[in-house]
Amino acid sequence: MKLSVKTFRSVGLEARWTKTRNGAICIVVRNPSAKHKHQKETRWLVDNTMWESAKKFGVMEAFDRHTLLGDIFSIGV
Repeated sequence: MKLSVKTFRSVGLEARWTKTRNGAICIVVRNPSAKHKHQKETRWLVDNTMWESAKKFGVMEAFDRHTLLGDIFSIGV
């Protein structure tokens, strides 16, 4: 599995390349068909931890695991 927006789009996530406030290039994703507002409207940074989980459990499962408490806890990128 390759780290690219195509990998995330293939499972139904909306993904795009962007930059952090410090100028680092990164991928952000969101799930337009999610039932939770924070997963549907917020774009989430694909960090190394999420990517390792994606390789282990699958992309959609990793997204759900890493954004589960996002409506309560979040940090701006």
